[in-house]
Amino acid sequence: MATTHGHGGDRLSALPDATLARVLSYLPTDEAARTSVLSRRWRNIHATVPAVHLVDTKIGDRDHITTNDNPICFEHRVNGALLCRDPSAPIRAFRLDVLHPTTTLLDQWLIIALDAGAEEVDVKLRYWHNGSGRSTCPFGPYEMPPEDFGDDQRVFKTPTHLFRARALRRLRLTNWTPDVPRDMSPLASLETLVLKRVMAPDDALRRLLSNCPGLADLTLERCPGAKEVTVASAHLRSFAMVCCHGATRVVLQTPCLRSLRYKGSLPPDMSFFSVANHAAIASVTIDVCEDIDGARETQVAAIARLISRCTNLTFLHLALRPEMACYSSQFTSALRGLPLLRHLELKGCVRGEYTVGAVAALLRSTRNLEVLSLFPLLPDPPEKKPYYLAGLDSELEEDGDDEGSNYSGDVYVPRRFWKTDIKCFKHRLRRINLVGYRGRQFEKVLAKFLLSKAAALEKFSASITPRQGPHKHEMARELESWRFSRRTRVTYA
Repeated sequence: MATTHGHGGDRLSALPDATLARVLSYLPTDEAARTSVLSRRWRNIHATVPAVHLVDTKIGDRDHITTNDNPICFEHRVNGALLCRDPSAPIRAFRLDVLHPTTTLLDQWLIIALDAGAEEVDVKLRYWHNGSGRSTCPFGPYEMPPEDFGDDQRVFKTPTHLFRARALRRLRLTNWTPDVPRDMSPLASLETLVLKRVMAPDDALRRLLSNCPGLADLTLERCPGAKEVTVASAHLRSFAMVCCHGATRVVLQTPCLRSLRYKGSLPPDMSFFSVANHAAIASVTIDVCEDIDGARETQVAAIARLISRCTNLTFLHLALRPEMACYSSQFTSALRGLPLLRHLELKGCVRGEYTVGAVAALLRSTRNLEVLSLFPLLPDPPEKKPYYLAGLDSELEEDGDDEGSNYSGDVYVPRRFWKTDIKCFKHRLRRINLVGYRGRQFEKVLAKFLLSKAAALEKFSASITPRQGPHKHEMARELESWRFSRRTRVTYA
């Protein structure tokens, strides 16, 4: 080890090798390797870094590939990172983002990483065909392809030894088909499991989850094969299910669940969620993908019932369509039984006075609320685009509708709203965040109502969309003019 330098010297190089390797593990492998040219002291440090993290920068299809200026092909970079290491140095984390590798190489890379003691494996696959980039939500703004992933035969299968790695603690797989052995032994060390866009049959997924007794964090995102999801781990603290629209039931048998996130269609019935201990949950995120206008009362009641049973909730995110806080009568009684709720987030369109009234009705039921965050959305486009246009013109989709926007003149708030008695406005509510503010007519009515009524408010933060950038100073002055108290700070970005 190098000796400690005097005042003003290279004190970083004086650190032990293991400490330097730990520092470099937070960099991508390419950048960590570049430190070898700094001095003799650094020449071999990168070979002992306990992490391999590489991203394939190629994009496009098989015939039209775009890449950066790196002259070394990605496969050679991975081979070099694995084979040029110090044989005695373990690999604690193995992270790859790769475009259509060969199956043989991919298996070899995983074997080397697992044999070196990898505790974290995070491999995201991308394919020449368009399947890995298609929308898998039937309620999104784009038409669905015939199948979620197109030809699932072109989605790589995981090597079976991946599910026999006893040292594995964190596993993240994106765009895979998990090949779960029928004689699988428990992954006793696995704590975090994230599956995104995986083509796993329901029985394979159940087999995998039943063999993770120490699982603490589980995320299932856009997994069309997930049907009946049961998690028996007594250690599960965080569960997220995102756009798994084939799911029919979710059973969480853990007594210590702290965070629950659900994004998808309305539950088919009241028994969709079964949670062993609702009282332990402190954070709930609900994002309903579909337009719930005309939905059955029992379907909306299933969401409201889940919220009401989490009696110790401190954070709630509620995203509804077509309007923010729609079906407020279903949720006001649920919120009334949450005395510990401190942070409420509401997401949806603000289309009329009804929306402002619905938000006010919810706030009446939150006596101890301290932070309110609002995410106003634009109405969905009238016609769906084909899936292959997904991602194009996103800026226009987000900011292109300025109907109703004006930056001068009076804003009328109906008299009945002024009479609404909202307890948290008087003593508790300290901060309001308005994200994606466009200055549309009823967004302004809502903002004026909140600013004019919240007597205890300390800070009002408005995130103004880029399209309204030229008007942001005028919009900020208008917001400031509505404050109940001059002590309230109005910030914008």
